[in-house]
Amino acid sequence: MKKSLRHGICMQQIYRSWKNDAHPPPLDISNLQTMEDIKLKLFNIMGLSGKYENEDRKWLSEYLPKDQSELPARSMNDSFDRAIVPLSTDLSLQNKYTTTFKGLRIGRLLEDMDHFAVWIVMKHIYNPKQPTDVPTPYVVVTLLVDDVIINANRFPDKDLIISGQVTHVGKTSMEVTLWLEQLNDGKFERITRAHFVFVARDPTNTSSVMVNHLEPVGEREKNLMILSAKKNEDRKRARQNSILNKMPTPEEQSLIYETFMKTVDGKEPMIGNKVLPASSVWMDDTEIETNILCHPEDRNLHNTVFGGYLMRVATELAFLVASVHSKTRVKSQAINSITFRKPVPIGSKLKLIGKICYTSGRVMIVEIIAKVDEIESKKSLTSNSFYHVFVAPNNVDAVLPQNYHDSMLYIDGRRRYLDFIAHLENGQL
Repeated sequence: MKKSLRHGICMQQIYRSWKNDAHPPPLDISNLQTMEDIKLKLFNIMGLSGKYENEDRKWLSEYLPKDQSELPARSMNDSFDRAIVPLSTDLSLQNKYTTTFKGLRIGRLLEDMDHFAVWIVMKHIYNPKQPTDVPTPYVVVTLLVDDVIINANRFPDKDLIISGQVTHVGKTSMEVTLWLEQLNDGKFERITRAHFVFVARDPTNTSSVMVNHLEPVGEREKNLMILSAKKNEDRKRARQNSILNKMPTPEEQSLIYETFMKTVDGKEPMIGNKVLPASSVWMDDTEIETNILCHPEDRNLHNTVFGGYLMRVATELAFLVASVHSKTRVKSQAINSITFRKPVPIGSKLKLIGKICYTSGRVMIVEIIAKVDEIESKKSLTSNSFYHVFVAPNNVDAVLPQNYHDSMLYIDGRRRYLDFIAHLENGQL
């Protein structure tokens, strides 16, 4: 009991220190690399021409390690880097990053952060078997993004500083923690922190491959590693406790029954005789769908649709869903999770379906599901899921499920809401 209590106190102390865990931003930002520099470096590392063509990379497999022991250990500092998005001096960038309300587009930030996170992973990977004049044999694939808490104070005309480093490594997977700050009145203010999880693949993107082990150097890196390891365990536990794997708890089952009873017609109480309570909407009535043809300009380094682009269009649809429901301007407060299930081929039709799955007061949890429709084969697969948290200036209409499937989505949304509240209480920005 005492050991558990001490561990809990220790974790809380680390959480508090992690609020300001990024390396201090540089005083001189004039010489920082830009995101365009980062993209060019990634093309060079991959040995790509930049043209839209399928380049043979299978021959690079001979340079891959057979075991993790063949790769030297790396520290977090080995992968640490910074980059700037010079919004204060580049008018064309300002226009791309500005919302209709003259705010800063979160979707654009996610695009940049995804690119930068890949760069951090490439800095972490050091393969002695690879000659200096040979492109990397590694392909890096985004698996998920989670626990993104967003500061409401952000501006489209002030420079952005992105920094990050690898904070957890498995045999083939890596977690990258990114920090995004903005220069405002001579001071750097934190906009967000995000966790990206990647898996390393072979040159043909058909199997996972080993990456360098991570060894912490100093107390700061040890603390980061402790928290990242805990977060990784939390992710595993969340998957095990998913609504798809375990029945709702007794409390949740009671909630569903209470919600059901609210929709029963009191004048003619019968199962199936549904009524909509005042200040409520059916979950399905919040749904908005959009269809996109995926073009080569939106591709990643592996000639499938870039994950950052998917995050941007999903974020903007989620904003639209929340705005239409609340009938007012909403603020993007957090991204609970983004999961990449399948790659999206160039030339396919991407269908995004968004709906609100849970509300509480001013808070809305928005689910976006991305489905890939192959035009020629007519196959349809779910490629991504996105869960966003928005806050309206006033209380919004409650969203209610109409069937058991929606009820499970409602319970899942409530869990994400409670997770968001817990992060705010811990001050994790």
